[in-house]
Parts: sequence; C-alpha cells; structure tokens
Amino acid sequence: MLSHSACCSSQNSTKFDTEVLIIGNGPAGIALSAFLSGMHPFYDAKHPHENVTVNEKLMTNLDFSLIDQDLSWSSNLTELSQSGRPLSVLFDMLVRPGADMGSDAPGCLQWEMNRSREVPHMVIGETKIGGSWNEYDPEMLTVSFSDWMDMPGFTMNEWLGGRPLVKRLPSVAIATYLKKYVEKLKLRKKFHQYFGVQSIRKVGDVWVTEGKRSTDGRGFRIRSKQVVVACGKTSPRKLMLPNEEHCSSNIVYDVRTLKERLDSTKKTVMDDEHYSTPSTSSAAPVIVVGDGVSSVDCVRHCLERDIPVVHVIRRNLRELRNVMLSRLSPIHYSEYTEVYRMMIGRSAHKNYQRILDAQISSISKIHAEITTGAQEIIEMPYSTVAVCIGRESHFSTVFETPPTFLDYRSPEDDTLYGVGAYAGDHFVRFLVGGCLRVAQHIYAGQTTVCINNNNKI
Repeated sequence: MLSHSACCSSQNSTKFDTEVLIIGNGPAGIALSAFLSGMHPFYDAKHPHENVTVNEKLMTNLDFSLIDQDLSWSSNLTELSQSGRPLSVLFDMLVRPGADMGSDAPGCLQWEMNRSREVPHMVIGETKIGGSWNEYDPEMLTVSFSDWMDMPGFTMNEWLGGRPLVKRLPSVAIATYLKKYVEKLKLRKKFHQYFGVQSIRKVGDVWVTEGKRSTDGRGFRIRSKQVVVACGKTSPRKLMLPNEEHCSSNIVYDVRTLKERLDSTKKTVMDDEHYSTPSTSSAAPVIVVGDGVSSVDCVRHCLERDIPVVHVIRRNLRELRNVMLSRLSPIHYSEYTEVYRMMIGRSAHKNYQRILDAQISSISKIHAEITTGAQEIIEMPYSTVAVCIGRESHFSTVFETPPTFLDYRSPEDDTLYGVGAYAGDHFVRFLVGGCLRVAQHIYAGQTTVCINNNNKI
C-alpha cells in the first residue's frame, strides 16, 4: 500500500490515500497539479481583451478566479463554439491574445498562488517528470512556438530570463522547462515517477488504482475519491501486419530510434577494417511510412545524411494538399515545407522517392511489399522501416469498461476525468484550458476534508 497525505471524509470513515489521483506527469498532469495546488488565474483589467463580449463578461467578476466563475457563456460565442472546446480556446485567447496573427500583445490574466485552496492530490507517471517530452529526439524543434508551451503562472520566457531569439525550441528545452516548473511551484512532493498503472476500478465510492514501479518491480495500490487520466497517447501505432514483430529489429517508430539505429549501423560498418564503403545512393533505402511531422523528421534525417528514402503515403495527392503540413509557414517551418513540396511533387531530391495512395501490405526482414490504390504491388528492399502513423493510448485497457468523456468528465461517473491528448487536446496551448475546466469541476464538488496537517479546504 502506498500512503500519501492520507485523507479522511467528513461523511464516513472510508480511508483515502489522496483526494485526486492524476495519472500522467506530462504537461496536462503538471498543469492540473498547479491549478489544484492553488495557482489560479484572474482577469487583468489593465490588459483588457479586444473582444468586447469577452471583456464585458470577465469585468463583472474581477474578484473571482476563472476557476470559480461560470464560463459557460463562452460556448455561445461563434469564434469559440466552432472549436468544440470553447473553454480551451477562451483560455488560449486570454493568455496569448492575437497569437495566431503574430501578435506579441501581453496576456489578459494575472496569476495568484493561494496554498490555502490546495486540493490534496498525487501525480504518477511512467517516466520522469515531463512525460513523453523525455522520449523525443532532443534535437527536434517543437512545432509549437515557445510561448505556446507555457504552464500556468510561470512562463517559458520567465524561465529563460527573456524572450528567446528563435520561435521554436528543441524538445530537450521543453522537457527541462517542465521539470523546472514543478520545482519552481514547489510541486515536487506530489509527483511520483516510474509508476506503471495496470488497473483502475471503482469499489463503492473509492477508486482503486494498481500497478508496478518500473524501478524495483514493487506493486502499488492507491485509493482516491477522484481520478484524472492525463497520460496522453504514448504508444506508437503499428502496421498490424502478421510478420511485424518478427521483423521488429528492422522497424522503428520515431526519429530518435531511427537515428540510434542508423548511427549504430554506421559504427558497425566503420569498425570493420575490411569493409569497402559503397556508394550511399546504391544502398537499400529507408522506407518511411506516414505523412505527418514525425515522418518528415525521419525523411529529413536520412536526406541530410545522403541516405535514400522511399516515402510511403496513404493519402492521394488531393488529400495530401489538406494535411497539417500544408498550413505551416515556410518562414518558421522551412525544414518541413521543403519536404512537403517533395511529397506533393513540387520539388525533387536525388535520394527521395514518394509512393502516394499506398501502404505496406506485407514485410520480411529484407523486403517490404507495397500495395497502391490501383492494386499495383511493389516489392521494395529496405535497410530500415520507420513507421510514423501516429500514436494511440493503451490506457483504456486498464479500465473494466473503456471510459468516454464529455466536457472532460465521464458521463457515467462524475469523479472520473480525462485531459490532454487522452481527451483530444493534442497541443499544450489548448490542453491547459482543458485542465482549467477539470479544476472547475473538482473545486465545484469540493466538500470539507481532513488532511494530514488538519487544515480545512
């Protein structure tokens, strides 16, 4: 049994290890922990928002934090309601007014830390603090601008000591910022690393979460009144081919692993004194599957090292013109737009070959069979296959019944919540607003509880 600031209900004698258990220690888990620790946003009348309705609504409740206000009116604003997540967009508008138009206008919020309003909670995660940001290629530049990565009350610019000279930072900087944020707000004691969850079930009015710690294999059981799933989508989608596992030594699912594999192959070759280096362009190519940012990162890495690439893309040309890559500005995302032009046939590279409207239909350790929409079958030799077709959550399997969420809360049980990518918010700039909504739910349902220092909440 893991005990953490044990709570007791004023209604009965049921023992809890914590009031709220947050599962996931990435940006969503960190942001929600900040809100539940008392870091609350207030509208700043000195920096009013240019939207007249937004300004008028928030001016009437200047003495209340956004967490303590009824913001349901945001769903009636056309510019917010079209997103399907009006509060997330409203929060982003207030923190970064005019950001999509390139504005550097100051935010419309001011932050206050009130520890007396803290809700007892724990945050557990399978990795170090920062979640999947610890797993990305450290040299990879973020798609989001640096100030779109801000956590509540302590911005990226404040941590850096000023506005960075470049809009996009490497992922290692984001991972470091998230750790420093937790330290700055003195949240570290609430975070427990390397906790792998295996089951979550409701017993009476108690959520029981069980699993093992990857550091020592010891089991844990945590009892809580409420559970928030904030673990994101961490498992790479696979090709789901019968022979995929058999060929796993030749398949990677992200650019970081691709780099490691190619570097290790290069080292093995160079260590062989009898090896005569062939022409790179005649070597078996790397096959990259996918049409998103991750697939482009893999293509870029190969081309920069003069490694031939066969790019297998499921979409046809018409569909490809509407993907997210098509909307990236060449000013800020030149490395992506260059590859995207090759994907749609606007430019060429001696080591790049695209196959549109296609997918890998079978694979062996040395060949992949590629089937096109016209049912043409291409047998392609390869050195490595990089599969970048998105990520999925393995987390629904830990529940007896996979949960659904409406307004970040389960319609079947109002003590179960989902935030971040698990609930559909895939960008940090929007997931913080989702965490704000969950904090609203939790504070609205608060009853008097006892905590270990006997203070009342």
